[in-house]
Amino acid sequence: MPKKTIKEMSASERRRHSLEAKTFHAVLMVSLLLGIVSLIMGLGLYAYSLGNQLIKDSFNLTASLKMVLDGSIDISGPCRRTVDIYHSLSEEEKAVQDEAYYERYSEIAQDPTVISAGRVLKDFYDNNNVGDIFIAMYDEETCTLLYIADPDEKRPYPTGTWEEVEERELRRFLSWDGKGTLYDLSYTAKYGWLCTTGVPIYSHDGNICAFVLADVSLTELFNGMRGFVTNYVIATAITVLLLGYLMKRHIKKNMVVPINEIAGAAEEYVRSKRDSGATTTNHFEGLKIDTGDEIENLYLTLSGMENDLNNYERDLTKAIKDKERIGTELNLAMRIQRDMLPTIFPPFPERPDFDIYATMIPAKEVGGDFYDYFLIDDDHLCLVMADVSGKGVPAALFMMASKILIKTTSMSISDPAKILERVNNQICNHNSQEMFVTVWLGIVELSTGKLTAANAGHEYPMIKKASGQYELIKDKHGFVMGGMENMKYTSYEIQLEPGSEVFVYTDGVTESTSEREELFGTGRLLEALNSKAFDTPKEVLDNVIRSANSFVGKAPQFDDITMLCFSFKGPNAWLEVEKAKTEAQREDKYMKELTLEATITNIPKVTDFVNEELETLGCPLKVQMQIDVAIDELFGNIAQYAYDPLTGPATVRVEVEDDPMAVIITFIDHGKPYDPLESEDPDTSLGAEERNIGGLGVFLVKKTMDDVTYEYKNGQNILRIRKNM
Repeated sequence: MPKKTIKEMSASERRRHSLEAKTFHAVLMVSLLLGIVSLIMGLGLYAYSLGNQLIKDSFNLTASLKMVLDGSIDISGPCRRTVDIYHSLSEEEKAVQDEAYYERYSEIAQDPTVISAGRVLKDFYDNNNVGDIFIAMYDEETCTLLYIADPDEKRPYPTGTWEEVEERELRRFLSWDGKGTLYDLSYTAKYGWLCTTGVPIYSHDGNICAFVLADVSLTELFNGMRGFVTNYVIATAITVLLLGYLMKRHIKKNMVVPINEIAGAAEEYVRSKRDSGATTTNHFEGLKIDTGDEIENLYLTLSGMENDLNNYERDLTKAIKDKERIGTELNLAMRIQRDMLPTIFPPFPERPDFDIYATMIPAKEVGGDFYDYFLIDDDHLCLVMADVSGKGVPAALFMMASKILIKTTSMSISDPAKILERVNNQICNHNSQEMFVTVWLGIVELSTGKLTAANAGHEYPMIKKASGQYELIKDKHGFVMGGMENMKYTSYEIQLEPGSEVFVYTDGVTESTSEREELFGTGRLLEALNSKAFDTPKEVLDNVIRSANSFVGKAPQFDDITMLCFSFKGPNAWLEVEKAKTEAQREDKYMKELTLEATITNIPKVTDFVNEELETLGCPLKVQMQIDVAIDELFGNIAQYAYDPLTGPATVRVEVEDDPMAVIITFIDHGKPYDPLESEDPDTSLGAEERNIGGLGVFLVKKTMDDVTYEYKNGQNILRIRKNM
């Protein structure tokens, strides 16, 4: 039977099929259905997505922290000692965590390794949204968590603090197989709902000695869910009731009569849309109008507008999204690039023997320039200047990976050429995009001023010798890194004197282009560097930037401008620091000292200085002669080996103690780290022709003095001898 048209229906049928009735029923049912479905789906997705994200972010944070600790700090020793102390205590000693209890762990808490680890934890804690991040160990015997390092100042847990944990959590962490995300959800009256994530720290024997752990509170998640449900239910109820009421009352008056006018307005809208390109949020594609009511009159008119509108909006939306995506990627790459570079100056304020300043001025587009500097140990500083091919997000990501590989490799290999060779092979193994990076890498031995460097296709460095001018060093270039596997690079050495400077840069400096299409060039760069004497590396770079900006004028910048200047002060820079320390010490204690060049010819001066003090104290002649022999041996060793091939300062300090009466003589130099007490004592039972050469002088010092100690601290060799009188 054919379907009735609206004109064939009775009055009652028309009311049942009217827009008023249909709209009210549809709004009521659809709103309720969508409200329930949306509530369930939204609540589930909210809890699942946010919960998983919190867990993953927390786990990735602990994994990143562990990587940083593995690359710079060996925390396994203090971790084992902390656990050993804990196991050695009785239950009564563990029960009360007071000052006496924590005193047992004081040596570990003051361990430089633990302090360094605490600083790293503090940096991660300050820069990430976690409740706490710490190093601790689960104790299987007592089912407790033993804290080793915790940076939280609001709720400090000193080294040795313990608290009980659920056996489920303990088993999960101790039995983790390294796969997936390691976490545990728990509820306690003290902390509420917590998510604890972590990664294990392994000792040298391969066993777990501690965990890097992070606590994230789930209270905000649950509060958010409760608030979400409450607000959603209220909003849905109000919306359904309000829409139903308004639709029922006004649909007949406000829709049926104007419907034919809308059809004419829609035709006019389509024409204005084509002529002026006006935007709209209405969508008609996919509609199948067969309602048997007044809306059917609009179908043919709106269908033509629908196609034109959808096509136009689809193209416009695509163009807008592409533009926003590109802008977002470039901004993200710029932030990544900027955050990866060290920007705190002076970077090593406790080191007066050198100074560094570096800068990168990014162009409009993201580039791949980067610089780096870091202490490999107290006596070796690594300098890096590099330029990645290409621009945009790929270059920023490639730069980040290259920087990490170079720094990591430099910590284990001392030869710059070997460093570049290994990093080159690592890059080539995972370089499907065939990108490359040019690198200049130098390692400075701070005690001697010896600079060892290698160049992988980068710009020539510029060196300024003491009381001289900057000169271009045309070192041997190797192939760019990432271009070909198994490439060989060549290291070379330059002897820096106190007052020497090293300036490295990328091609963005020399290729800065003026409005007349002229390059700034190497010549103008050298003129800027040698225009006058500068007191600090920062002044050097500021002057180069001013010179380049003045030359370029209003021309746009097309490439990153990256520079680094290193100033070598030399070992003598420590003298003023040592003098200040000495003056402070003299106020409370009898002490005299002499600082002079460490040369063989100065041994008599040192001997006379010490003897003058010994005679004042009434030192016996035998003791004085034994001390003179020790001075001759120890100061002679400093003169011959500490600064070879250069010379440097040495300080001899004389101190006196009472009860019992004793004289303490301290020898301080800033040369190469060397412990003369490590050598085995010679076998004096053998004849002279049978014994190995050397070692007899230090052996005599150890035999004649009452105590001999050595330490290397703050870049200084410190050897003390003590003789009772």
